[in-house]
Amino acid sequence: MDSDEGSELYASDVEHNYATNIFKEFESDGLIDSYKPSFDAYFTHASSRTRTSTNVFSQRVVPLSPEEHNAALARASAHISTPHVPFDSSSFKRWARELDEGFNILFYGLGSKRGILNDFAKHVSRRGHVVVVNAFHPSVTVRDMLASIARVPGVQSTSTSAPTQERIAEHFASSDSPHLFLIVHSLDRSPKLARAISSFALSPNIHIAASIDRLNAPLLFSASQLAARKGSFFSSDRATKNVGYGWLWHDLTTLAPYTSELAFADRTSISGASSSRARVDITNPVSGPLTETAAIHVLAAVTAKAKKLFSLLAAKQLENADSSDVSEVNSALSPHDQQHFGLTYDALFTLARDAFIATNDTALRALLGEFRDHGLVVSAAQPGTSGSEVLWIPLRKERLSKLVGNLDGDAT
Repeated sequence: MDSDEGSELYASDVEHNYATNIFKEFESDGLIDSYKPSFDAYFTHASSRTRTSTNVFSQRVVPLSPEEHNAALARASAHISTPHVPFDSSSFKRWARELDEGFNILFYGLGSKRGILNDFAKHVSRRGHVVVVNAFHPSVTVRDMLASIARVPGVQSTSTSAPTQERIAEHFASSDSPHLFLIVHSLDRSPKLARAISSFALSPNIHIAASIDRLNAPLLFSASQLAARKGSFFSSDRATKNVGYGWLWHDLTTLAPYTSELAFADRTSISGASSSRARVDITNPVSGPLTETAAIHVLAAVTAKAKKLFSLLAAKQLENADSSDVSEVNSALSPHDQQHFGLTYDALFTLARDAFIATNDTALRALLGEFRDHGLVVSAAQPGTSGSEVLWIPLRKERLSKLVGNLDGDAT
């Protein structure tokens, strides 16, 4: 009996000592904060400083130039194969039935939907008039869409005035009007077209099948417009007061390339490449971004002194970039940001005179004039000074180093 009671006391003492040791270990490791109340723990962690890493992706990987970007697109286009899309005539019949039931259809998903929607337009052409709108085309306007709808017999009156949304809505609101099937490609590319379509989308004789490509495309439509439905409340005397879409959403993922949709896009305007020159050089604007190829062609046509002056300015710009803070160099993603590493005109004149490149102001400005005209050297007023000018080369550090290396190799 005594031995049993002693064993129980011994066991409880061991458990108590073990828990005490664990608590002390947590306290020494800094884990005791977990035992604080929730509000104390929140303020403890919220008061600590957040660390921001200076390792950015643009510093690790050199961005593509416009030439490299176009070459990569050409190589990728050669290997693109259009995948099999599981949509056939049975899908067309179901979509046509949904349009007859008073819905408008909005297709979303990854890949171009233009080919399937054009086939669907042929399918419904036997049931009414069809108008196809390429909203991805930058020159397509609301006036163009209304003019195409006005070609439907009976829509355009005898007057020579341009068709309006109100006139179109009133015409197709009548029970004896023909059916109109409006096929819109990439509706999210033109918010103006989307707003114009909402004024007559609830007409019982207008059926809309549209596609969207962007993730934020649903933000174009308000909650009331999405909840609106076609019905008997739509009458010709108040046709223009019924605004909405009546969408029925369908996933139309095709994985097909956006060949037609991107035909009018500026493929040189990629993130990290050279920006627009109008933003960089305000006093000496030129057209098009500066590339390595263009710089090499210009340097091949200038005199030896001009090449030495360019190498001198480039060496000083690279030296200033190397001596600057790493975060400041990482943030200089555009040519305008390279101004921080540029050289004042007085400092450049002193260096050029010591190197016997230009002995007077007239000679230096004559050498710089060739580079200014072609955008190799740009200038701007130095902030905080009266009339002091800063000169720099609108190329990123990696590409400028490569260009200087090519110049040094040609000189030797």
